[in-house]
Amino acid sequence: MDTSPAFIEDLRLSTLDLHKALMDAQRVRYEREHGRIRTPGELLGLVLEHPSFAWLRTLSALIARLDEWIEARDEAGEEELRALVDALKSLIETQGKDVGFNKPYWEIANAVPEVLVAHVKLWRLIQPPGASAASTRTADQPRG
Repeated sequence: MDTSPAFIEDLRLSTLDLHKALMDAQRVRYEREHGRIRTPGELLGLVLEHPSFAWLRTLSALIARLDEWIEARDEAGEEELRALVDALKSLIETQGKDVGFNKPYWEIANAVPEVLVAHVKLWRLIQPPGASAASTRTADQPRG
């Protein structure tokens, strides 16, 4: 696994870009149903506690774990980074194991181009060299 500073920075930034695109899209979905979010503090409270944002907390937790790994990089080791990348792959693949995340994730990815672009960018980054691009397809496209 690539543990170069450039890869780690690309991984972090790509994951943050995806998270931001998802947050923006989920905010729009929330506001359509519940009305305008008026302040950043109100948004933060919703992100931390409202059920509409609960699914995103899984990705937020992975970002926090990645940041912790970066801070303790010398002691943490490559295996922990591999586990983080594997967890990220498992979360965002088309048939992800976390159904609570996977369903809203792909609904948004299929509806919001910015999210799909961020997904593809991150997916390509975390694939081993020569891996199939099958999981870059959107969830509603047939496999095969």
